[in-house]
Amino acid sequence: MMQYHLGLDAERPRGGKRLRPVLVMLVFEALGGDGARVLPIGAAVELLHNFTLIHDDIEDQDPRRHHRPTVWSVWGVPQAINAGDGMYAISRLALQRLRASGFPADRVLDVSALLDQTCVRVCEGQFLDISFEARTDVTADRYRAMAQRKTGALFAASAQAPGILATDDKTIHAQLARFGAELGQSYQAYDDVQGIWASTDRTGKMEMNDLVKRKKSLPVVLAFEKASPKARAELDALFAPPAPLGRENVERIRAILEDLDVRAALEGEIAEHRDRALMELRGIAGMRAGAARDALEGLVRSATGAEAAATAGSTSA
Repeated sequence: MMQYHLGLDAERPRGGKRLRPVLVMLVFEALGGDGARVLPIGAAVELLHNFTLIHDDIEDQDPRRHHRPTVWSVWGVPQAINAGDGMYAISRLALQRLRASGFPADRVLDVSALLDQTCVRVCEGQFLDISFEARTDVTADRYRAMAQRKTGALFAASAQAPGILATDDKTIHAQLARFGAELGQSYQAYDDVQGIWASTDRTGKMEMNDLVKRKKSLPVVLAFEKASPKARAELDALFAPPAPLGRENVERIRAILEDLDVRAALEGEIAEHRDRALMELRGIAGMRAGAARDALEGLVRSATGAEAAATAGSTSA
């Protein structure tokens, strides 16, 4: 089940983007180390992330991920919960492999504590995200606070953990955490845009999946804040039925979002967090200019849609 979820069961392995482990290795290399030495952290954060996804698919009742059925929809909820729990345990075992890489024990322990703290923050974020589905008082600021935990925390840890192993400089640790957190915020906002406007071919999920699930993602929250009383009342009525929402409802909701120019506002927010992430990255004194740092900047841009936006802009021009 774990191999299936990770896409390792096929002749050609497939799965998620592996952004977080790539981030781990590139940060360590940019700080002068050999990325292979921190593979245990990369494995740990990827397994930690995917344990939350197995459970998230159950909580959201998502039938598909990466263009195929989710674990719970194939084997049932009890087995999927157990598989997620097992993947969490394996993430802890993966981290223990750092001991064979010659790192000081106190630094390995600090990384372990960081990932444990991060897991708690991710669970807090998921609690908030689930609670938003039944609430009508969700503000954009509350949503961003949720995203800081659910998404930003693991990106921050993925950047900070290799820094803890590379240097004792706590200023660099803090800079790396801020860099990762800003990347996470930009990535989550971009993902929210994709959840409404991206095609099934791109996301591996049904079109407008977040609206079908009645998910109060950032575009929807911003729409409620920007809407006139009349439009807000219409949105309330459209979101009133239980999930899954019907085609007419989701198409009308997306039309209202487009009338309110929500997507453009979000593109600005994505770019703002992306720019802050790049600024933090470029300000880290111990980070060497070169291929690894260039790759980090490329990762930030590609993960937050900068390249897609540039291509769309040049096409329309």
